[in-house]
Amino acid sequence: MGKGKLLAGLAAIFAIYVAAAPYITVHQMKSAAESRDGEALSEYIEFPSVRQSLKDQMNAVFMKDMTNELDGNPFAAVGVAFAGMMVDKMVDTFVTPAGITQLMSGEKPNPTESGESAGDSAREPFAKASMSYESLSKFVVTVKGDTGDEGRFVLRRRGIGWKLTEILIPIKS
Repeated sequence: MGKGKLLAGLAAIFAIYVAAAPYITVHQMKSAAESRDGEALSEYIEFPSVRQSLKDQMNAVFMKDMTNELDGNPFAAVGVAFAGMMVDKMVDTFVTPAGITQLMSGEKPNPTESGESAGDSAREPFAKASMSYESLSKFVVTVKGDTGDEGRFVLRRRGIGWKLTEILIPIKS
């Protein structure tokens, strides 16, 4: 009977850890961002998938805007061709540990700020954020921005750990 209780206790502890793991990951990301530790923050981010997610969102916005301009404008096609390159450069510039720290604080990322010298006006990362599971392998942190728009940070289960895989930005229609 003692072995059964021990196994049940260990199973309960493991279940609690699995349920709490994304909250722990968010706390660790927040701590790394507050201390401006880009290396530690990078451990919780899948940069290629975050960049691709943002590139897809931005390209969709540009394509929507450009298709409205294509009618009767011969230069709009050139704009469409260069939009993809511009989006790639822009996302690669902003999706850094410092840029993600700014997004976590609900601020617009500024590539000229390294994040090292943020003053007292810098908001706390994930301050007033709401967090919830959307499925067993998807966890979402919602942050209100400067303008009241909401950005979403999507974490996905990777083994028993969690990683930031997408940032969904509010896009005005």
